[in-house]
Amino acid sequence: MDQNMINAMSQAFAGALKEAFPQMGGMPGQKQATSPSGTWIHGPGGLFGGTAIEEQVISLRIAPVGLSQVLRAHPVVETNPEFGYITGIETDPDHSTQPSNECSDCVSGITQTCVQTASFGRVCADTKTLTLRRAVERINRFDVDYSLVNSLFGVQFANDFFRGIARPSNEQVLNLAVAWAMEEVGVMLQNMLMPMTFQGNPANNNGTGYMEFPGLDLQIGTGKVDAYTGDTCPALDSDVKEYNYQLVNATDANGNFLIVRYMEMVEAYLHHNAVRQSLQPVEKVICMRPELFYEFSMIWPLAWLSTRNITLPAGNTNFIDASHVREMVNEIQQSQMIWLNGRRYRVVLDDGIIEYDSTNDANVPAGQFASNIYFLPIRAKNMDVCYYEHLDYRVGRRELVDSRLDDEIWSDDGRFLWTRDKVKFCWKLSGEVRPRVILRTPQLAGRINHVMYSPLQHFRSYDEDSDYFFKGGVSERPSSSLWSDWNLPDRQ
Repeated sequence: MDQNMINAMSQAFAGALKEAFPQMGGMPGQKQATSPSGTWIHGPGGLFGGTAIEEQVISLRIAPVGLSQVLRAHPVVETNPEFGYITGIETDPDHSTQPSNECSDCVSGITQTCVQTASFGRVCADTKTLTLRRAVERINRFDVDYSLVNSLFGVQFANDFFRGIARPSNEQVLNLAVAWAMEEVGVMLQNMLMPMTFQGNPANNNGTGYMEFPGLDLQIGTGKVDAYTGDTCPALDSDVKEYNYQLVNATDANGNFLIVRYMEMVEAYLHHNAVRQSLQPVEKVICMRPELFYEFSMIWPLAWLSTRNITLPAGNTNFIDASHVREMVNEIQQSQMIWLNGRRYRVVLDDGIIEYDSTNDANVPAGQFASNIYFLPIRAKNMDVCYYEHLDYRVGRRELVDSRLDDEIWSDDGRFLWTRDKVKFCWKLSGEVRPRVILRTPQLAGRINHVMYSPLQHFRSYDEDSDYFFKGGVSERPSSSLWSDWNLPDRQ
């Protein structure tokens, strides 16, 4: 995140709404702001109102992780980009049209091409309704400023495309009502957008209010078609293999670990494509859910060392050093790197990869889970081939100035657009973002479907719909009730 932007937005928050929206009077016809609503940090009914907690507050939110912390983001204004490919040059494969003598015409080639496209998604979120009166209220002198010890957005917040908003420091965010309201919006946007990287599907759109961009589950696949004609383009197909709900440590009849055979074959196939298509060097990552990676890392060294049908002379035994296996497990877990066919790859953990269990897939027994493993090219031939794009609201700066739209601003280098609804002394902020993920080289991407695993314990989740999402506590505390001259029973 650009430090100048952070400082600028922090100053805006520190001055409440005045600096961010200089015309506090607003524009005629603004609406939809209702009575002030929680959750407030300070004041009567505040989350910590009436308590005597220490000033350091700890967040227990499980922050999601994923590709959004790896892929680059590009600001654009084109709604329907088109990407062109030469799929091949058709000649005379069966030699049926070869010339019969040296004076006859020779065969000619026909070039075939394919065009692909992409589309934006759109999500938005509102803050609670705010008033300056409620924002500045404190119960008494013991209602002190608080400091947030850790970020709600995780340790990789600054690199996350779906990080939410440029924000003030942890020392400010709990003490400015506007800042905390926008922090809540940031969490909502992150929760909506994180799974969309893989699971996004325009079939889930709700008009133009909520739109999903095509995620990588759709883009890493087969059956690619030309955007204009609908003709199939198999040269663009990804390598998709079905693991068929077998456990990650499953073996075949010869004792070979299937996961090694599948992983190495996908890698070899994709590497072959990259080399023969002159797209080297390729920077590729392997993506999987954290729960699957933990189980995978525990069995991979032994599986990798013992697979390949090693045939030894009679009376000979192949020994595997258990301590070396454990060292390899530790190294994989620490580095999140694995070797495949003599090449080393980074493993990226992504909470947005769909997970199957007994409640959503009849093929998965109770207590077990299944998800996919992805091979994803990030850069090829020194260009980004998998990346995010977002509508660049900065381009509309002149439109905002000429239209005197003082209640609209952009943040985070044009990634988010904010507007304000105001009724008298009440206001709320609305933020939107229009992103998409682009995969330019699907033929260099692969997927292993439905790898099953049986962890002793599932990790906690950021997803509110998950059985492994935990919260609790209260969203509002009752205001203190003190006796006074005007509320004694005999004065009622």
